Formats: sequence, structure tokens, C-alpha cells
Amino acid sequence: MEKSKLDTAANVAIIVVCIIAAAILIRNNFFPPRPPGAPAEAQKGESLPELRKAIPAGTQRALFLAVSPTCHFCNDSLPFYKQLMDRRNQAGSAVKVIAAVPADAEAKNFSSAGVTPDAVVHVDFSKIKVPGTPTLLLVDDQGKVLDVWVGKLDESREKQVLASL
Repeated sequence: MEKSKLDTAANVAIIVVCIIAAAILIRNNFFPPRPPGAPAEAQKGESLPELRKAIPAGTQRALFLAVSPTCHFCNDSLPFYKQLMDRRNQAGSAVKVIAAVPADAEAKNFSSAGVTPDAVVHVDFSKIKVPGTPTLLLVDDQGKVLDVWVGKLDESREKQVLASL
């Protein structure tokens, strides 16, 4: 009888250790911690004064496309940006699409792909909390972030962006 209780306690302890180890592995592999010094990322609900300055007067919502001319993911996304502009124009949406590029860059890639954003603004990506390009920020007229998409978008995230128009 005594041995049975000891075996049961040992088995329970092994199971608990395995569950804890699995939880740690899952957390570290699927939700890695931000490395020290990593750029901050804009969050939903956060207000970004730097974007507010770039929103045209009378605009209720704006979609900022934070891109860099040297980013191959940005260039690969140009067909989606064209689709986005076409869909926005067909729907008669009031959402303004604004290309945000680094201060030392031009937005030549857009015109060569037939993409005509409503405006092109030069910004410091760290001030608008863009950790990398491409990043799309949907904001209201006060610069409050309504949604954020980082990186090259897969089909489901492209649909989310199109639905936000």
C-alpha cells in the first residue's frame, strides 16, 4: 500500500514537471520575448501625435503604409496596395491612404506600380513606432491607432485590411 502511494506521487510530480516544461517551450517558441533594444511597436488604442500631423484636414480615418524603397517585402506588396487603392476608390470609402516613407527616401516604387496614395509623408519610423517595413497603421483623425499590420501580409490579413476600408 505504501509503495502504491509513492508511485502515484512520483507519477503526479512527473506529469506536473512535463506540463510546466511544455508551457515554457510553447511560450518561448510561439511568443518570443522582445530582444533588448528592439524598436517599439504601435499598439491598438495608442495615440501617435506624429501621425496626427500628417492626416489631411477633414479625414475621419487614414491608413498609413509605412514602407521603404529598399524593402523587398514592400515591393512584393505593391500589387496588394494597388488592389487596396482600387477597392477603396470603387467603394467610395473616405479612408485616406497615405504612404509613409523614411525622411531620406522617395516613393518612386508606388508610381512605377500604378499605386497613387492620397499623400506621401516623410516620417521618422521610430516616432510612429514602426518596428520594420512594411507596416500598415489604421488611425482615426486624432492619430489614435485603430489597427496595426506588420510585415508582408498573407491573404487573411489582406482581407482584414480591405475590410477596414
